[in-house]
Amino acid sequence: MSALYLTRKSEAINELRLMRLALLIVAALVATVPALAHSWYPLACCGNMDCFPIACDQLVETVSGWLYVPTGNLFKREQVQPSQDRHCHVCLGRGIDHHSICAFIVPNV
Repeated sequence: MSALYLTRKSEAINELRLMRLALLIVAALVATVPALAHSWYPLACCGNMDCFPIACDQLVETVSGWLYVPTGNLFKREQVQPSQDRHCHVCLGRGIDHHSICAFIVPNV
């Protein structure tokens, strides 16, 4: 094998390693963006795992609390807190029943 061949092969391997590293960095950054966007969710409520933004008109106030219309989940008044980003959010448990954990509403909407 010639020295030129070995040099080019080594350069190709280094380029491949750099591309993999760059891809890993980009993937890590993309994965953190949603977490940072809603990092204000209280850990006691959902730990940044079970909450997601919704249209505020999907939460309807009832005598018993707030009803999330698409799923029929009812949030008791003590489960509802003011939103910190001027959007409504719900936190539903994982699993078959998707139990109500908490909701965040925009006051006076």
